[in-house]
Parts: sequence; C-alpha cells; structure tokens
Amino acid sequence: MNKKILGTVCCLAVCTSLLGNPAFAAGSGAFAEHYNAAQNYLMQNQFSSAIAEFKKSLRINYMDNSARIGLTNSYLARAAYYANQEKNYDKAANDFRSALFYLKMYPTSEQDIQNSIGMISSATTNLGQCLKVTGADTSAGARFKKAEELRAIGEFPAAAYEFYKASENDKFASNANSQIADLMKILGNDSRSAHFYKLALEQNPNDGALRMKYARTLDKIGEYDTAVKAYNDALANSKGDLEILYGLERIYLKKLAQNPSDAELNANIGAIKQAQGDFESALSYYGKAEQLNPENITTRINVGTLYQAKKQYTKAIQAYDSVLTIHPDNTDAMFYKAQALSEMGDKQNALSIYKKVAAMNPSNKEVKNAIIDIMKDTMSPSEYISYLAQNGTANDLYDFGYKLHKENKIDEAIQAYKSSIEKDSSKADAYVNMAICYAAQDDYKNASNILNIAKNKFPTNNLVLKTLKEVEQDAVSTKLASASSSYDNKDYRKALQEYLSINPPTENSMLGAAASYQALEDYQNAITYYKKAESLNPKNAEIPYYIGYLYSEQKDWSNAETYLKKAVSLNPQSEAKSLLSYVSQNGTLGILNEGIDLFEKQDYKNALLKLNEVIKKEANNAYAHYYRGMIYDEQKQTKLAIADYLNVVKNSSDFPIVNYLLAVDYDTNSNYKDAFKYYKIFTEKYSTDDEYLKYAKSRMEELKSYAG
Repeated sequence: MNKKILGTVCCLAVCTSLLGNPAFAAGSGAFAEHYNAAQNYLMQNQFSSAIAEFKKSLRINYMDNSARIGLTNSYLARAAYYANQEKNYDKAANDFRSALFYLKMYPTSEQDIQNSIGMISSATTNLGQCLKVTGADTSAGARFKKAEELRAIGEFPAAAYEFYKASENDKFASNANSQIADLMKILGNDSRSAHFYKLALEQNPNDGALRMKYARTLDKIGEYDTAVKAYNDALANSKGDLEILYGLERIYLKKLAQNPSDAELNANIGAIKQAQGDFESALSYYGKAEQLNPENITTRINVGTLYQAKKQYTKAIQAYDSVLTIHPDNTDAMFYKAQALSEMGDKQNALSIYKKVAAMNPSNKEVKNAIIDIMKDTMSPSEYISYLAQNGTANDLYDFGYKLHKENKIDEAIQAYKSSIEKDSSKADAYVNMAICYAAQDDYKNASNILNIAKNKFPTNNLVLKTLKEVEQDAVSTKLASASSSYDNKDYRKALQEYLSINPPTENSMLGAAASYQALEDYQNAITYYKKAESLNPKNAEIPYYIGYLYSEQKDWSNAETYLKKAVSLNPQSEAKSLLSYVSQNGTLGILNEGIDLFEKQDYKNALLKLNEVIKKEANNAYAHYYRGMIYDEQKQTKLAIADYLNVVKNSSDFPIVNYLLAVDYDTNSNYKDAFKYYKIFTEKYSTDDEYLKYAKSRMEELKSYAG
C-alpha cells in the first residue's frame, strides 16, 4: 500500500515542472542580482539556494510575479526531490505547503491565482499524499497546532498555509487569519496582511489589539480612508489611546496638506489635539474649521467640550448656546450644557435640561445616569432610594446600597439592598450584604433569615454558604459574650437564660450553663450540663475535673474518683491529680466504715465485700485487714484470719489486741511456739488488766515449754 502511494507522489511531483521557465524579471540592481542568481541555482537543481535568492528578490519587490513563480517552482522541485529521492515526506509536505502559500495566498491579484489553478490542484493532491503517508492528523485543531510548530522553526510560508486550512473551522478562524496576517507582514506583503487582518476582524470585531494592527497596516500601504475608519473603531473601544490618536493625526495632516481648506479635516485634527490634551492647538484648528464652515455645529460643540475640559464653563455654555439658538432641539448641545451647569454647581438647572434630553431620547443611558447622580446629591439617602425604586434599576439600588454600606450608614444600606432585591431577586450579593448589615447591628436573627432565603435560592453559592456560617458563629459569639458579662456581674439566672438560649448548644454554652448552676449551688444540674459539654468535646480535660470536683463536694467519692481519673488520663498535669488523692482516701474510708457497720450488724457476707474493696484499693489498710481477720475467725477460717492479723501487725501499731488474736489462732492450730510468742508480745503491749490479759498470762505458764 505504501509503495503505491509513494509512486503517486513521485509522478505528481514531477509534473510540477510543467510550470516552465518564467519570463525574466525586469529591472536591474539588487533585485535582478538575486533573481538571476536564483534562476541559475534552479537550473542547476540547487533548490535550497534558489529558494533563498528568490525570497531576497521578493523582499525587494513583493509585487513581482516572476519572482513569486520562480520561488514556487523551486519549492515544488525540492518537494519532488525530498519525496522521490530522500523519501522524506515531512520535508516534502512543508515545501508543498510553501508552494501553495505562494500560489493561492500570497498573490494580490485574483487573476494570478486563477492562472495557477492547475498547479494548485496538483500541489494540493501531492500534499495530501504526503500527509497520508506520514499519517498526519488533518483536523482543524491539529493543523492549527502544526502551524504554530512551523512558525516557531521559521517555516513561515508553510505555517501560513496550515493556518489557512485551520481557518476553515470557525473556532480557529479569527486567530488563524490573524496569524496569517502577521506572517504576511514578516514576509513583506503588507497588502495581503491587511486582507487577512480584515478576515480576522470579521470573526472577532471586538479585538482592540487586532483592530490596531489592521489600522496600522492600512496606514502603511496608503489606504488612508479605510485606515481612519479602523483607527476610529479602535478608538471607540479604547480610552484615548495615544498611538491611535497619533495614527489618525498623521493621516489627517497628510490629507490637510493636500486640501488645507477642508473644514472637516481641521475639525477632526482639533478633536485629536483635544483628546491629546493640547487644548491650544485644538482651539486653533477648531477656529479654522469654524471660519471655513460657520454652519458646522459639531465644531462648536467640540469647542464647548474643550472649554469645559479646561473648566472654563461660561465659555463652554456660550458655545453650546450658539448651537441651541439655531438648533434648539440638539440633544448633544443640551447634554453638554447640562453637564457644564452640573460641574459649576447649578444642579437644578442641569437637572431640568437633562430631563428634557431624557424625554427626547429615553434610551440614552448616559443622560439617565447623569440624572441619577444629581438626584443622589440633592436628596436624602432614603428619598434617593425611593426615587431609584421608581426610576432606577436593581443594580443602581445595589450600588447605592454598597456606597452607604462603606460609609457605615447601615439602616439606609439595608433599605437600598432590600429595594434592589424587590426589583431583581437574582443577585446573591445583595442578600449577603444586607445580612452583613444586620449582623453589624447584632441583629443575627434577621441576618440568618436573609441568608437562609438566599441559600434556598442559590444552594451552591459559596459566598452565601460561607457568610451564613460566619453569621451563625458571630451570633453565638455575641450571645456568649453577653452571657459571660451577666455571669461576671453575678446575675447568674440571666446568664443561665442567655446560655440556654443558644441553639444549637455549643461546648461553651453548656459550660456556661453548668457554671451558672454551680454558682446558684444547684450542683445536680451543674453536673448535668457539664456532662452535656463533655459530650460535645470529650477531649477537654477540664470538664471531667469540674464534674469530679462537684461529686466530691457531695461526698459521692466513687463518681468523683471516676471523673477525676478521666481528667488525669487526658492531662497528667491536671489539678485533678491532687484532688484525686484526697477523693480516693475519702472514698476508701467511706467503704471501710460501711464494712465495719455491716460487721457490727453481723452481716459478714456484705461486710467482706466492702472490706475486700478497700483492700483492693489499699493493700496495706490495717483496719480492713483487722476486721476481715475477725470475720474469718467468726467463720472458723483461722489461717485466713492469721494472714490478715499479720498484715495488721506489719503495717500498724494501733491494734495491740491483734497479738492476742494471733496467739489464740496459733494456739487453736496447735502452733504453740508462735502462740507463746504472741501471748508474750500481747502481755508486754497490753496494759489493761482484764480477762484477755489474765488469760494470756495463764496460758503462757502452760506453754512455757515452748518458750525456746
């Protein structure tokens, strides 16, 4: 398949030589030198050198048809060589592109293009075959990208042809034609450059930079009337661009030199001088225009605007009045006169004239805006808002509201934003700004209401959602601050009411409510709200500390210990640490007392549970071991009793009787040696002369043999 395509390329490429030898170029000097050299190179098949020399000759005279044909022949011949000899179809494609550029894009005459129609067809087919062999993407986007690549490496004719093909797609048309125009200018063909700028502008008429390129090119090739129009169009979309003004001035001065009695030219140059800020020169040209054509009212109006720019309002008004005397309904003269009066401070007369102009031309937005500005200066904000509600737009109301907002006139700003929304409810910013105004007055209820309405209308608007969140946070902060102030002033009930009014509740509001209950000595409710705060922030070590403290105040040692331990686990440096030690001791003592009470009531089973709980917390608690030992004695578990009594002896000297109990239990278990030992210790430490002491001494006599 590839071999067949390459053969077709070879055949068609050779056919391009049918162009023949062009007529010898007329003239002499540098052009003839380059042209003759190019022809010699071409005859010797030195195609690259021929191309270079033909290009140089076209630089000197881009209109020369013979040089263009010679250059085209050179590109086609080299393309055939690349395709047939080197099999380099990319290079061949570029030369076919360049040949097509000079055959159908470069010529200024349509007839020249028609004369080459056969060769254009042949080169187009050849190019198509090359692109097919290389598998090139021929979509508009791909051709545009290829054109950019070719331009970047200096293959300007080939790039221009690819831009030309891309321009067949509307998406790329304006940019592609603009690129072609730039390349034509680089290649020295300003006439065709202007043509392609014009095509680009037809696709994108609002491109100011493009219009300036077009105007400059027209100016350069001497198409002054068209250039003036292009410059004026560019000027209409700029703010007095000096380059445009200088371009217009240059053209008008050339024309004026040819026709110095042209009043319109003088007036136009006067307008340009005025725009450049050269008022004296402007007046001079206006004066000449007036002398040449006293009936030209445009000149008089321009004179008036010039004096107005110089703040010479009386002279400006005189110029406008000279027009209005002859043409009382001239809206331009009326408008500028009203403008001058307003700038002088005569707002009422200015307003009267503006209203006349508005009645004659209701669609004139400039007049309408001038009336609005005067009304704004002469009315109170509320009156002006009412006026705008009747005569202005939603944007007018919004802009005025924004101005008032910046001036911190909050009530009036709210009124303006509200009126703006009534006229047009599609502007999310109006809702947001009105809510911000309400929030500035601490009226968070209205602020939230407005933003929730906006949220329903604009559910994906990030500004609305962000502001709503901030307003809700500010509302909570304000309520917290007020509640805190009430608390500091010891008005705990009011503080409690304010803390509980915050919805949804927050950690801080629950802590505040708990502190208020605590100050009111309602500890149970205080604990309840501290626990609610803890559920909102389980990692706050202070909260379980507060709860533990309140439980300790109620002597609920068990719960106090639970929460204080939690506080210490969250923060080992917490103050809860010292309180925990106190609570633990008191908690153990309470359990011990319960165990002793149960012992005395002979409820040994439950007494053991309590005493075991104490020993579990305090392994060396002598009291717990003492009473547990006596319970074991009652249960005839003397060995267990002995173990507890020994623990008592080890950890406390407060129980001399425990030596007697040990002696009796050892005696019972026939351990007479230890029995004698503890009877003896008992008699030494026990000073009360009672039956225990008597029995101990008596039994010691009986156990003397075990003394050793």
